[in-house]
Amino acid sequence: MAFLAFVAIIILLWLFQRAFRGLLQVVGEYSPSVPKDDYFVLTGRFPSSGISQKQKEIIEFLVSSKKATYDEIELAVECHLSDVQDLLDRRILFMHKRQKTTTHKNFWLAIGLFVGLLMLFVLADYYLMIRLNARYIGIFFYIAVFLLLLISLLQQIGILSGKRTRTTVFVIVSTILLISIFYFIFGGRTYFHASDYAKLIQVNEEQFTSDVKTVDVDTLPIVDKAYGEKLGSLKLGEYPGIGSEFAIGAYSDIIYQNKQYLVAPLEYRGLFKWLNNKTDGTPGYIMIDKVTAETTLVNLKENSGEGLRFTPSAFFDQDLVRHTYLNGGYRYQLEQMFFEIDDSGHPYYVLQYSLPTIFINGGRDIVTIAVVDAIDGEVTFYEPSEVPDWIESVYPSELLLTQLSYWGSLQDGWLNCVFTQRGVLRPSNGKRTIMNDGQLYYFTGLTSAGSDESTVGFVYMNTRTKDTLLFQFSGATENAAMKKALTLLPQNNISTSFPIPINVSDTPTYFIAIKGDDGRILRYVFMSVQDLELYGIAETKNQAYSIYVQRLSSVSTDNLVEITGILTDLTSYVLDGNTIYWIQINGSEWYMVDVSLFDSSQMRQFISLSIGDTLTIFVQDFNVIEMNLP
Repeated sequence: MAFLAFVAIIILLWLFQRAFRGLLQVVGEYSPSVPKDDYFVLTGRFPSSGISQKQKEIIEFLVSSKKATYDEIELAVECHLSDVQDLLDRRILFMHKRQKTTTHKNFWLAIGLFVGLLMLFVLADYYLMIRLNARYIGIFFYIAVFLLLLISLLQQIGILSGKRTRTTVFVIVSTILLISIFYFIFGGRTYFHASDYAKLIQVNEEQFTSDVKTVDVDTLPIVDKAYGEKLGSLKLGEYPGIGSEFAIGAYSDIIYQNKQYLVAPLEYRGLFKWLNNKTDGTPGYIMIDKVTAETTLVNLKENSGEGLRFTPSAFFDQDLVRHTYLNGGYRYQLEQMFFEIDDSGHPYYVLQYSLPTIFINGGRDIVTIAVVDAIDGEVTFYEPSEVPDWIESVYPSELLLTQLSYWGSLQDGWLNCVFTQRGVLRPSNGKRTIMNDGQLYYFTGLTSAGSDESTVGFVYMNTRTKDTLLFQFSGATENAAMKKALTLLPQNNISTSFPIPINVSDTPTYFIAIKGDDGRILRYVFMSVQDLELYGIAETKNQAYSIYVQRLSSVSTDNLVEITGILTDLTSYVLDGNTIYWIQINGSEWYMVDVSLFDSSQMRQFISLSIGDTLTIFVQDFNVIEMNLP
């Protein structure tokens, strides 16, 4: 199939260059192609003026010869085809057509050309992958090119006259031009359909403190995609035999066995690497635990003997996009594809396909999901609401951010969006995939038009359902928080991760990692969204969190809970160089005491306590902030 498609494209290119010259001659020079068996005679009309010297010679030649073919006229007079055509158009000459038997042959020749050319275009589509849907202008251009090529070939072999060819070309070009103008101006633009665009996504306002779960610092991810790429490269470097033939593909955010992971397939390093391995496929994929940074290379070929055969880096029938196109994806626009594994670790690719939903070609939205088995290539299409539970992302982030932008800017119409901009909101410059309550969300800030440093709230967009939550409160944007974090560590060549929004004691908080140029995390930062001067920074997550919680309590003690009771148990351990105590009060709840938060005199009193002593503590999220000791 691939070879036939390649041959078809070569033939079409050769035909194009011949057809282009033929059409240029017919349209540009106004000259027809005349079959050899057709002949011309005079009609008897002889104009007194308006004809050229060559045309006079043609008339004189036909007066003497009575009739002649074009080849005979050209030989006798050395004229151009356009001279004869002009005389035909002015009815000075009349052309006698071929006999009926010849016309019958022309009919079947035309049918043969049509069928043959159609087969070439169908084969060429193997590589071109035209979206076969009238909602997309590309299909009309493809048909127009087919018709123009067919018309040119028919004209060049003498089946069509020059006049008919010019008329047909004019109709085809005019039609495609009018369709293009209509599609691009009226097809479904925001200035005609602002309210429909604003409704592409439904945004529900919620309370941040009730809908965003209180943070568990031990489950906060420390690996973003940039850091993950470095970790993956280091892991692949441990397998030089694999790394020489395969590269790591794009990373995807997934939830696997209730944990957050980055996964990326191993891809081919070019055509020759694919040719050497196309039977068995690539070895497998990379998995990175986003919380612990543990990196694993899952070698499927070593375990089961079968690897990833259908990938974006494969060629011909194993090329992922082409394979899906040929198996039902030809009607849709591919928005995004990503690598995914199911609950057993089996590899798949998920392709997100959209169609326009507003008028003809406006307001695209996801309409179907193709799930492709990366090993055997089985393709299954699902409605967005019916995808398997192990697939986290149905809607691509860029599409949802675009729809969110429409919602924020077109609520009060297109004119308001462009001119007055009253109440116009827009997503901030950045996004990150986060997990909340066991589900993945795209997170971004929301700012007012013209504002770069302040946010009016957070937006959480569910990657599976598109359910969008808006948490309104004033604060700093993610970029402002990242800039502030860089000032906390006076060091060159450092960068930050994109912030993760978390709930710390009902306080909207950014969690940021400061990284060195080698990707290592140098510091962890917890920073209040509403007050960037309120932060905790340390070399470990737990220590930075403890400092932040303590500073939060020093600013406001409204959330501190006073507990007085009997010390019934006590245990300790060392975490990140700090001693951590856990105490049990009244035989029920446990509370954490971080040594770094208290001075030496307070800790001497604390460690002198015995089981059965009474004490009073002030806690926030099970963290002891203050202590009143006997």
